[in-house]
Amino acid sequence: MNANYRTAGFKGYAVKFSPFSDQLLAAATSANFGLVGNGRLCILRPGPASLAPQKHYDTQDGLFDISWSEAHENQLVTASGDGSIKL
Repeated sequence: MNANYRTAGFKGYAVKFSPFSDQLLAAATSANFGLVGNGRLCILRPGPASLAPQKHYDTQDGLFDISWSEAHENQLVTASGDGSIKL
């Protein structure tokens, strides 16, 4: 099955599957190709024909990388365009 999801207004930079669930993935995105503007962390689940959004978290700067915690199933670390990392 080929599944897809469009992040309207944002371009994707990283996609990672959860190490705890093969039915959960996260996508790091940035507006305006990461040059200026906001970012969004998208939590997605595979659906029958496409990926279904579970939750969105907007940020003040673009997101360029993500990593799931290997110790806690509900934690992610993001890397922003301003050089910060957030848990």
